[in-house]
Amino acid sequence: MSDYRILMKIILSTQNQPTEKTQHFRGEEKIAVPDSLQIVKYPDDVEYYLLYLDKEGNELTDTYHDQLEDALAQAEWEFSVSPEQWEIL
Repeated sequence: MSDYRILMKIILSTQNQPTEKTQHFRGEEKIAVPDSLQIVKYPDDVEYYLLYLDKEGNELTDTYHDQLEDALAQAEWEFSVSPEQWEIL
């Protein structure tokens, strides 16, 4: 288990389909559409990470953000996730 703290999470639904504004790759292989997203913070870091998770909760990829608002904006831009859809932990 990672040592980060989960701040917010969402299970993506039919209203959160990929906008296709960006694509993520592992090597040359395009990663699958995530089932859920989490915004996390590591101890002693001021930055935030948006994690893209599969159905089992395994990390597919992540994006790095200086501000929480930037991570929220990334999720909205990629998956039309509105702020009120997030579960705050």
